[in-house]
Amino acid sequence: MRLYVHTIARQSLANGPGTRAVVWVQGCSIGCPGCFNPQTHSSDFGGSEWDPDKLGAELGGVAVDGLTVSGGEPLQQPEAVLSLIRAFRRNHGGTVLLFTGYPAPYILNNEAARSVALQADAVLAGPYVPGKESEIWHNKRLLLITNRISPDELVPEKRLEIGIDRAGMIRMTGYPGAEERSAISSFMEKGIGIHDQG
Repeated sequence: MRLYVHTIARQSLANGPGTRAVVWVQGCSIGCPGCFNPQTHSSDFGGSEWDPDKLGAELGGVAVDGLTVSGGEPLQQPEAVLSLIRAFRRNHGGTVLLFTGYPAPYILNNEAARSVALQADAVLAGPYVPGKESEIWHNKRLLLITNRISPDELVPEKRLEIGIDRAGMIRMTGYPGAEERSAISSFMEKGIGIHDQG
C-alpha cells in the first residue's frame, strides 16, 4: 500500500492546535472553487509515494503535539490514510486532526471514510466555501470525535508560516487573509517559486 503525498511539514504552528506534523496528500477530485491547495488536486503531479506505516511511525517520533492530515483529499486514499494515522498513534500520544472536503453525511454513510474519521480527534468536513471561513469552522463542518481538541482551538487565525524545504522550495502554509493572498499572487506572477499550502 502506498500513500500519495504532496508535501510534509514535520513541525508547523499554522495547521491546528500547537506544533503539528502535517501531511498534505496528493489527489482530489472535488475541486472546490477557491481551494487553498489547487496544486494538490492532480493525481499525476510529481509528488512522492510513501509507505504509510513507515511515515506514521517516523512522524510519531517527532516532537509535536499532534498530526494534521490535509490535502488534496485524504478520504480518496482511505486505507493508506488509516494506516498513517494508526502508525502515528502507535508511536505518539498526540492528537489527530483531519481536513476533508466531503460533508458529514458522506463520511457517516461511507464505511471507509467513517473508519478514517473515527481514528481522528477532530474532523473539519465539507467543501471549502470562499468567504464563509468563520461559519464553517464552528458550525456544520466541525466533527469532534473525542474531547481532546476543543472547538476554540480550531478557530483559524490569519497566520502565515513560511519555510524552505530541503530541495530549496519555499513553502507557505496557514490561513492568509485577503491582503496576504494578494501578496502571494503578486509573488507568483513575478515567477518567484512559492509553494502555497493551506
